[in-house]
Amino acid sequence: MPAATTTVPPAPGALLAGAIDYAGLFPPAGLEMPAAVGNFLAYRAGPDAWALGRFVVPVAWLAELELALRRCAARRMGRVPLSALVGPGTADEVDAIEVFNRRAPEHGARIGAVEVKAGSAGVVRAVLAALPRSWIRYIEVPVGDDPDAVAVALDAIVAGGAFAKVRTGGTVPDAIPPPGRLAAFLAALALRNLPFKATAGLHHPIRGEYPLGYEPGAPTGVMYGYLNLMLAAAVLHAGFGEDRARAALAEDDPGALRLDADALHWKDAHFGPAELATMRDAFFHGFGSCSFREPLDQLLRPPRRR
Repeated sequence: MPAATTTVPPAPGALLAGAIDYAGLFPPAGLEMPAAVGNFLAYRAGPDAWALGRFVVPVAWLAELELALRRCAARRMGRVPLSALVGPGTADEVDAIEVFNRRAPEHGARIGAVEVKAGSAGVVRAVLAALPRSWIRYIEVPVGDDPDAVAVALDAIVAGGAFAKVRTGGTVPDAIPPPGRLAAFLAALALRNLPFKATAGLHHPIRGEYPLGYEPGAPTGVMYGYLNLMLAAAVLHAGFGEDRARAALAEDDPGALRLDADALHWKDAHFGPAELATMRDAFFHGFGSCSFREPLDQLLRPPRRR
């Protein structure tokens, strides 16, 4: 069943095409595999499929994923794109990925990207030595308070021909890095021309205080909007400095930061479709979210913030 067609305005299309990797298995959504797979396939068949990226799954759950795929009509819609989270047992998990991909004609999906956490340059080098260079590889480095350690780790990612990954939130307030630290990390990526993806807490377009979970009484925190992060990436990719990126990350006025059909606007700055498409291709690849609908729906129907 082909995806429904929709007309996407130029600037949103350039900024968000294929940008949202669906991580419905992970908190705060934490869906069971059949429900998450069903959601992803429904999104692929829906009018907003243009914004959908990969389905994110831990390698340890591949057998469960394969079972869910075999019970649905995945093959009718073309190969399901996956991004696999690799843990500490890298060699065994590489074997598992290769076995899974060899069975792609049977279950209808293929792992084209992998994501790995690495806390130091030494771990980065060890992980990349074990992962085939033919794969798209995202290495998550903590946004720490030691810029020298971050720099060495990012240099190792560049040397290994991989991409970076940054965690921008979580289910507790302490998991959200402050704007200054995140801006410094993004500036270090821009200095190295190192493309990246982001994950965690990017459910909302604009920075604000929101619940960090879906359960009643969940703690709240000041979360980054994905437009803030994309704006900061556009600012850095255009050659502006870290201070400007920090201000972009901290912007919480929807009147100052907005996306319309023609551009991403911030105060007196405007990024048109060509600039946004180049930035997406060369610098900010996209972001993972446990919800696909929230980030899109809230562009038109912003939630009431606390």
